[in-house]
Amino acid sequence: MTGITHIRYPIAALACWIAFAYTLVPLLRGHRRNAGLIALCASFGCQGMYLSMSTPVRWTGTLFGTITWYNVSVQLWIIAVLACQQILLIHWTYPRAEARVRARRRLLLLAVVPVTMAVLFFLATLQGPPRNVFKNPGDQPFFVAYQAAYLTAFVVGKVLVARACWHFAKLTDHAWVRRGLRIAAAGAAIELVYPAGRYADVFLTQYGWNPLRWSDVSRTTLTVGMVLNIVGWTAPLWGPRVSAARSWLADYRSYRLLRPLWLALHQAHPEISLPSSTGSDLSALYDLRFHLHRRVIEIRDGCLALRGHHGDPGAVLPPEKHEKHEKPGKGSAEERRAEAEAAHIAAALAAGPRPPGPEADGPVGSVEDPPGTDGMPVSAAAGGPDFSADVAWLVEVSRAFARVRPAVAQAGP
Repeated sequence: MTGITHIRYPIAALACWIAFAYTLVPLLRGHRRNAGLIALCASFGCQGMYLSMSTPVRWTGTLFGTITWYNVSVQLWIIAVLACQQILLIHWTYPRAEARVRARRRLLLLAVVPVTMAVLFFLATLQGPPRNVFKNPGDQPFFVAYQAAYLTAFVVGKVLVARACWHFAKLTDHAWVRRGLRIAAAGAAIELVYPAGRYADVFLTQYGWNPLRWSDVSRTTLTVGMVLNIVGWTAPLWGPRVSAARSWLADYRSYRLLRPLWLALHQAHPEISLPSSTGSDLSALYDLRFHLHRRVIEIRDGCLALRGHHGDPGAVLPPEKHEKHEKPGKGSAEERRAEAEAAHIAAALAAGPRPPGPEADGPVGSVEDPPGTDGMPVSAAAGGPDFSADVAWLVEVSRAFARVRPAVAQAGP
């Protein structure tokens, strides 16, 4: 499975360096005093160093053979990642003054780990070249102690990071911060498979454990966990852009779905549209939010203009509050109301304007005022305070209108 190693490490390293550059830009633009952002950027750099140094096989030495100081330096980069992530969480959790004090204390505590690892590895080299073969752990006790120190620090660090991420995710109201922290917590939990496999390599080989069989599994989970960490920690940076893109796509979809109803009203009363309006969906790509607002307004104006037709549609009102709480589905109250409104509008379009006469100045014809207007003018009753809900309702009416209009047209006046 050597080929997997050749692929996974370069890809993960590239992702780390991209994240490093992505977080470095705001630091260079004036956020140099943001300790949390500095720690985040440093963590990506340390992960990138670990993965980059692990990529070329000819540099890393034999996986289960002689261990050199180069291999120790690779593992020290992982300890540095854990330190940066803990410092980041401290600055996110506590006020700035308290966070600085806690961060210094945590760094002093974590500094013991690399010093201990270096001392133990140096003592191990005095007994000969350390080897990643532990059929007789007593033959190299200092190297076994080195591995135990490294793996224990790894486990403790990842557990602290996972718990802190999950806890802080419950406290924040920012959706993408919450999602990112949960993804980072999942990544830290997945990475715990790596020390479990390495513990087995050290302490279970003498009982028949085969390190070569599980080495790719443990190292692959480490890489996957690091990638999830990248996604999670950077989610607050790129997440809002994803939300904005999804919102834009939803608006454009609504804009297109409103076209059947808008076009029918526009053809009956062209004056409802702006003189510069082309009616093309492509023309709305620029300043979509304005065009969506404009299309909703024109639909409302068109419905008001239809009050002079034989079949008065009244106002395309949003459904009542109690109807919104009904279980959605085929034949729901909201869908039936949308179909009724659509049929009402289609009938008014098919009937055409009233002939001039005394009735034109009288009441609004035989159709009663729509429920909920309480005698108010239609222009005051139409619409709602929530524009998104208003758009969603008009989309339902427009979709129903596209279905019922052919049937109304065939039935005739």
